Amino acid sequence: MKICAGVAMTLALSGNALAQSVPEKNDAIHVETFGTVPGFSQAQLNDYLAKRMQEPGVASWRFIAGGKAAAPNRIVWKFKTLNMVWKGGSHNGFPSQDHAVSYLRAEVKLYLNGEYQMTMDTHPSVLSGDEDQSLSEMAKHVTQALFFENRNGKP
Repeated sequence: MKICAGVAMTLALSGNALAQSVPEKNDAIHVETFGTVPGFSQAQLNDYLAKRMQEPGVASWRFIAGGKAAAPNRIVWKFKTLNMVWKGGSHNGFPSQDHAVSYLRAEVKLYLNGEYQMTMDTHPSVLSGDEDQSLSEMAKHVTQALFFENRNGKP
C-alpha cells in the first residue's frame, strides 16, 4: 500500500510577504530537481513534477521543467532516499525496484523574483515511476501549500 506522509512546512516569510512577491501572471516558474527518485531520470522527474504542479489549477502561473540556471522564479526540489524496504515476492532472489518501497525526503524551496520565499519538507513513500499515486499527491499538496494556503486570500 502506498502511503504519502503529511507535508511539514517551515515558512520563512509570512503569507503577506509571499503575496507581495508574486511574479507577473505571465511569468513561468521553473521546476528544478536534485537527487534521485526510483523510476525516473532527472529530466523525467523535472517534467513529471512540472505537470503535476500544474494540475491543481494554479491558473496564474505556468510551471516549466528545468530551464535556465537560477531562474528568478523557481521551485527547487531536493530528494534524498531515507530508507528502501524490499517487499517479498518473486523477483528471482535479486533486488528489484519493482519490489521495493522507497521512503524519501523532499526539501522544496520557492524563489520568486529572485528572492527566497520559503522551504517545505515532505516525506513521501513511493514505489516507482510516473504512475505512483503518492508522488503525484505529494506534488499537488506542495503546490497547494505554496500557492494557495499561504496567500491569505490574495488573488
